[in-house]
Amino acid sequence: MKQRRTTIKDVAREAGVSVATASEALNGKGRVAASTRQNVIDVAGRLGYTANRIAKNLNAGRTGSLVLSVSPMSAHPGQPGLQPEWDVEYYFRVLNGASVHAFQRGFLLAMLPSPASSASFLSAADGLIVVDPSEDDELVTAAAQAGLPCVTIGRNSGDLSWVDNDFSTGTTAALAHLDAVRPSRPALFISETSSSYVRDELSAYLEWCASAGIEPIIISSPGPRVDEAEPVIHAALTSPDRRFDAVVTTLDTLAHATERSANALGLSIPEELQVLSLADSRYLDYGLQKPVTALDLHPMRLGEIAVELLLSVLDGNAERRKELVPTSLNVRESTLAS
Repeated sequence: MKQRRTTIKDVAREAGVSVATASEALNGKGRVAASTRQNVIDVAGRLGYTANRIAKNLNAGRTGSLVLSVSPMSAHPGQPGLQPEWDVEYYFRVLNGASVHAFQRGFLLAMLPSPASSASFLSAADGLIVVDPSEDDELVTAAAQAGLPCVTIGRNSGDLSWVDNDFSTGTTAALAHLDAVRPSRPALFISETSSSYVRDELSAYLEWCASAGIEPIIISSPGPRVDEAEPVIHAALTSPDRRFDAVVTTLDTLAHATERSANALGLSIPEELQVLSLADSRYLDYGLQKPVTALDLHPMRLGEIAVELLLSVLDGNAERRKELVPTSLNVRESTLAS
């Protein structure tokens, strides 16, 4: 015979308090005396009581689910499934951090594989997190039209709360590191300029080049995947008028493509070509012949903070919050002189 589930009424009866007091004590709310609160917590533990997440959320008018999406970097016609941005490890680490923290706060977080056909997902969610939104992001607009609470990882052009890295400071520090190893002429390898983080990195790069009296060189990939980036960087490295001896990439996948191309061409890293990524991943540390120096953006922390910002909105906080997470540079063989 299946054992009956312990309810909040059982806890209240055993603790000698009302159901309302027991609920407030367990949720950390209300004016409950410390001794009473601890007594309720002890009784709940002894009885094996766990809150019914579904019932709790229904009482609050919620489904208990959140959605996380990545804004597309470029158009990929004919690919209705998983968008290529999910090939970038950074986004999965953001998802991991957000998912774990959401679960700890009593919510389940779902990944939106693509913004296409998102209406059914959004209608079943309590809130939305958009990573790297574009200036006029369609999903952010759709959330606003549906009245769905939304926050972003990366600055947004609206009045939504956001969390982001200090990319300008991080990029400048990365370029200073290259120059400290030896005077360098770095090219910036990008895949798009619609995201605020790329615009910050581009601005910092152009300012650094101007201050150093160096001609800026921008290399552009049609997309974020390694197979999209490799032909582009291969062509740049084999150009007869190549004027750069270092490559700084905005994504780990672009750095991966650069390292592969350099090795295929017999270019020695870092002696003939320094490589640095403005986004780190495990592939850059373990999966290459020469591990690549990279900025750690602390993506799991970004995911955690985004969940906190979204839950604050769900709790009725209308104040727009802006959080900055500092970067740190992981120096590896691709920028160390032999």
